[in-house]
Amino acid sequence: MNIYLILFGIGVVFVIASFFLDAVLDVESPLPLLQPKLIAVFITVVGAVGLVLSARFESTFAAGIIMVISIVGGLVIAGIINRLVVIPLNKAQNTSAHDKQAVIGTVAKVISPIPAGGYGKIRYSVSGSTVTSPAKSEDGGAIKNGENVAIVYIEGGTYFVKHSVVLNSN
Repeated sequence: MNIYLILFGIGVVFVIASFFLDAVLDVESPLPLLQPKLIAVFITVVGAVGLVLSARFESTFAAGIIMVISIVGGLVIAGIINRLVVIPLNKAQNTSAHDKQAVIGTVAKVISPIPAGGYGKIRYSVSGSTVTSPAKSEDGGAIKNGENVAIVYIEGGTYFVKHSVVLNSN
């Protein structure tokens, strides 16, 4: 059996395992370059390049030269994927999340009325992003649509709010 076909098959298995580990179990490697997704790209590219080169040039190129070209190709493509896809996605993931406890005291606007004892929806800005969240009145009273409220505390995914006094500067 051709070694490149085996490597290509291992690469496909790594892609599936990487998806499972990263997306389902949310497991990441502590070493950035040894992430399953990058190993999968490397092995898949080595196998694919090796298959193509050995099918086209087996009589011309020695097996060692084909292996070297395949490994270099795998390293280059895995490096490009890491630099252009993995690193930017990790940075975006780390900066888009905010600490919910840090928004306590923030002024928000009610965008869906909060009935007495019930739930509504608020909108507020944090770190340049607009966020909407389910909300409930802290004292159990009703709050009308469009009113400004202050976030008092967060329990579960519910933001408890109270009427806010906003002074105009004019």
